[in-house]
Amino acid sequence: MADVLTDRASLARGFYRLTATSNTNPALIEHDSTSLEAVYQFLQYGLWDAQEYMIDSGMTDRWVTTSSALSFSGADSTDGGRYVSLPSDFLRLAGDEKRSALRYPTGQRWGVLGDFDDRHRYRGNVYWLQNEKLWVAPGASPPSTLVMDYHHQLATLADSTTVDFPTQHRALIVAYAAERASNDAWLPGGMEQAAMISANLLKRQREAKRRARRTDGPKKMKRRASAGTHWW
Repeated sequence: MADVLTDRASLARGFYRLTATSNTNPALIEHDSTSLEAVYQFLQYGLWDAQEYMIDSGMTDRWVTTSSALSFSGADSTDGGRYVSLPSDFLRLAGDEKRSALRYPTGQRWGVLGDFDDRHRYRGNVYWLQNEKLWVAPGASPPSTLVMDYHHQLATLADSTTVDFPTQHRALIVAYAAERASNDAWLPGGMEQAAMISANLLKRQREAKRRARRTDGPKKMKRRASAGTHWW
C-alpha cells in the first residue's frame, strides 16, 4: 500500500512533508558525513521515542523477547551479589515489583524486582538493574534455567525493511522525529512551524494513547507493591 508508512524511505518522505524540507535542503544536509545522515538519525531516535511511548501507554504485549537461560558471574563475598550482562537489544524489563520479569521456562515467576538505591540492603531472591547488568542479591538462588522477559529495542531502520510498529501509529515516529528536528537551528519555518510540529506530536500521542490498550476493560489503578524476600 503506497499510502501507508512502511520503511525508512516512506518515513523520510513523511518527515520532509512535516518539516517542509526535502532531501536536498542545504541546512538539513550540510553537516552530513554520509548521505541523509541527519534525517536517518532523527527518524531512528523518533522510532525509539515512539516505541517507549506506546509501551508506556499500555502496549505492554508488544516487542517482548525472552532471553536465553541466565548465567551469573561474580560472587557474593567480593561483589555484593552476582550479575549477568543485559542483552544488546535490551530496552526495559517486561515486569515490575508485583510481576517479576524473571521466570522458570514453565512460566512460574522467580524473585522480586528491587530498587537500585536499596541494593545493599537486599538478601535472598531480589534482583535489580545496574548499568548494563542485571544483579541478584547476596544469598539469591536463581535456577540454572532462569530466563528474563524484556522489551527489545527496535532495530535500526532500513529502506527495504518494514518497521515493526503498529501500522496505524507509524505517523507517531515521524512526529517524534520532527519534534527532535525542530529543536535544531536549521528548521526553515521558524517558531510558527515548530509550534505546528509540536501540535502534531500531541495529536499523534492522543491517538496512540487512545488505541494502545487492546482490551475493552477499563484502565485500572494499581497499588505499588512492597515486595521482597527479606532485607534489612
